Amino acid sequence: MQYLSSIYTLLSNQYVTLGIMIGAWLFKAIIFFGCIFYYFSAKSRRMLLVCLLFFLGGLLANDLTFILQYWIRDINHLVGDIPAFTLYCRICWSIYITQIQTIALFFEFLLHKRITLHPLTTIFHILVNIAISCTYLYHAFINYGLPPLNPRTVNFEMDLIQAIHFYLLFFLLIPLFYRVLRDSNREIPTILRQHIRVFTSFLIPFIGFDLLNNSGQTLAWIIPTAWYHRFNVLSLTSLLSSAAIYLIIQKMLGLRFLNIRKTVESKQKFNFITQFKDILEQLSYASALKELAQLTQSFFQTAFSIPLGRVRLYIRKADSEQDDHNYYDIAQTTAKVEQYIDKQEVVTQALHKLKIFIRDDIHFSAFYEDDAQNQEILQFLNEINADVFLPIFERSGISAYIIVERDARPGKLYTNKDRDEMLVFTTYVSNIINILKYSNLEALHQRHKVISEELYYKHQEINQYKESIRSFLRSNKERKVGILFYKYRKFTLANEAAQELVGIDLNANEGHPLTQAIRTLARRVQEFKTSQTTFAHDAKGQKIIINGIPSLEERATIVLIHYPEVSDIIKTHFDELKDPSMWDYVLYLETTQSGQLINRLIPGNSEKLLSFKINLLSTALGKKATLLDLPEEDLIPTVEVLHSISLRQSLHTIKLTSPEKQDDVAIKLFGHNPLIKKDGIQPLLEKLDNIGTLFIQNVEYLGTETQNYLAEFISLGYFHKFKSDHKVFSNVRIICSTNKNLLQLVHEGVFCQELYDELEQTSLVMPPMHELSEPEVTALAQGFADQIVTEDTYKNLLSLTDKDTSKLYDERPLSLRAFKDRVHQLLVQKSSKHNISEVTKFDPAYNVSDPDIAHAVRLGKKALKDPHVMAVLWQKFKSQSKIATLLGVNRSSVNRRCQEYNLK
Repeated sequence: MQYLSSIYTLLSNQYVTLGIMIGAWLFKAIIFFGCIFYYFSAKSRRMLLVCLLFFLGGLLANDLTFILQYWIRDINHLVGDIPAFTLYCRICWSIYITQIQTIALFFEFLLHKRITLHPLTTIFHILVNIAISCTYLYHAFINYGLPPLNPRTVNFEMDLIQAIHFYLLFFLLIPLFYRVLRDSNREIPTILRQHIRVFTSFLIPFIGFDLLNNSGQTLAWIIPTAWYHRFNVLSLTSLLSSAAIYLIIQKMLGLRFLNIRKTVESKQKFNFITQFKDILEQLSYASALKELAQLTQSFFQTAFSIPLGRVRLYIRKADSEQDDHNYYDIAQTTAKVEQYIDKQEVVTQALHKLKIFIRDDIHFSAFYEDDAQNQEILQFLNEINADVFLPIFERSGISAYIIVERDARPGKLYTNKDRDEMLVFTTYVSNIINILKYSNLEALHQRHKVISEELYYKHQEINQYKESIRSFLRSNKERKVGILFYKYRKFTLANEAAQELVGIDLNANEGHPLTQAIRTLARRVQEFKTSQTTFAHDAKGQKIIINGIPSLEERATIVLIHYPEVSDIIKTHFDELKDPSMWDYVLYLETTQSGQLINRLIPGNSEKLLSFKINLLSTALGKKATLLDLPEEDLIPTVEVLHSISLRQSLHTIKLTSPEKQDDVAIKLFGHNPLIKKDGIQPLLEKLDNIGTLFIQNVEYLGTETQNYLAEFISLGYFHKFKSDHKVFSNVRIICSTNKNLLQLVHEGVFCQELYDELEQTSLVMPPMHELSEPEVTALAQGFADQIVTEDTYKNLLSLTDKDTSKLYDERPLSLRAFKDRVHQLLVQKSSKHNISEVTKFDPAYNVSDPDIAHAVRLGKKALKDPHVMAVLWQKFKSQSKIATLLGVNRSSVNRRCQEYNLK
């Protein structure tokens, strides 16, 4: 009520009301002259514009009557009859009946090419027009200038207005709506149906406004007396009718009214980047003609809301082409389309000219224009049951075409924006078809994957080389050589560099491993009177080289200590390396973080073990699919090392214990066809893209079809969703394991040859423990012992004797993990025997295979202060309780750190 009162207060100002009425009248006048301009632009059906112009002209004359009446009576307060004004009003009333009849005539011209009026109905309407018009004209001219009219005459003219409204309702509107409903059931263009809907939506409000404008009594019944003022309401209805006319004409022009425009207009502008950024990326990945059909359906569904099954892509097959093309549509090329394209020149010429056939536009043009070409095209579209026929050109010929079925999206028209999007899409599809027809994209994808893997491997190798060089630069900023003398079982430091390199008092720490290493070397020099060299670790754990030289003095030895150079490291393993190209990897094993992980996994350096470690490092630096042939207990530690060196975040393991059933692994890996099953589950290979490693244990249990899909992914770098042509590119590291002879399974026909060929390229086979010699087993056991015992003080007491190593050799297990556990048990027994079990510090992470978790376990509660370590633990466990148990701390401490580091 408050808003209505505010509007009433505004409209109570006489000049505001007059301004609104004049503004609305000028706006209608502009529309009227605009229609006159369109009259000369129209190519057909100009009688429609004539009816529209007469209707608008009547509105202008009628509104001018109200403006003049308001100016004379309400503003200037002139009383009495003004003959000229009365004459003008009666002339306007005389043409009012013709204006109303023009509406019915407009709809007749709109719905029919040639109108046929019933004689009796026509005579009736003409007689009514003549009777009413002549009555007003009689009073206008015969009674011009006479004294004021008596009340009876005035009431008669007002009653005549009511009679016109009665005539409008029962003799024009009701029959008109009946004919519209009857004609809408027959075959008329869809655009014409939209015209009828738009004009009908305008006609009903217009009749209501007209009743309000010409019937003052009606207003008094509807609007409360306190707010009622006829000319206030007239100003609003005039303004609203002007806005409605403008909107209707704009809408109709966008709907090809009078064929002024060739296509249905859209208010939205065509934005190439927004509409095509996704589909162009998908098209660039297409490697077979079959995939284009699915991409086409997906694009039309996304861009135009057309169901997938209502769009078809047909690839034409030339006579010279062979039958081994990848794709010709399910229905192939229809005979009707081929007949029209090859034999009907009218259709062929129109295709080259129009580039696209849209049935709504063709039907509308054929309805208004007697054009044989449009009739022929319409017949063609009807025969193939198509709403849209979209040819795809290759040079001057048609290589393919897209058909959108009839009524694919009922009630919606194809606009110029839709047309432009379709044409741009076919331009790109044409290039893709040309490439796919005359190029082997699968070979290109395969070559691209091989090159990318080689580049990645070289990049990783360069990083290892840089890290190795940096380690030497750190230790050789100043080339220091420490000199000391060993005489009469005592050590004497000869320079300051010796003190810096040794870092401990050798005479006071006789049980320290470094002291023992130097003393052993010195005794061998004295015994054999020759120079000796050995490796050891300083107090900081860094590798140093110890050189012993015989002295001229009796019972004395000169000892030189320095950090190793490249040649020193390579020279140490020179006898174990037969291939000089492997020298770089020996360097990486000794100086890089990746090498440290592998050395911790396998501390031995015999010829067989060193060769396996080099192969393991080389495999870890690449990203090719890998096949592991290892004891089951060693699989997870090896996979963890490969995953860690690859710098990937997520490791997913699939352990198969029996043959695959119902393609469950295939659906998990590759996802399902969305047309068959819409579960929304993301394929595992897509989820792990660029971040993950996939380990499949016992790969021989995969189903045959799953093996084929996996072989395709490994070879080409993309996979197809299961039972689908949808292709997805992914970068996931694949690691498989088996304990069977895959080559024999291939010969038996139970394993995929292609998958075997891919996995065999990069395979790792660990040397069996029973093939290692006793010195090799001894060195391996000593390496594990050095890892397990972290406190140098007790290493002398817990050192392995010849009896211990001989026992380990005789009872050696099949796996490295079990062998490491045996060494650990032996050391625990030794610590209990010497009563130092409570003070001996064993490596708490000796049985942890994940390098990140092992590092956190060694840090213990100190890991809480490292944000990076806590982030890694949270990513792996997602549980504060598990992290607290792992680190041996309270859960509340973990909770505080998670809140501090914002780990949620």
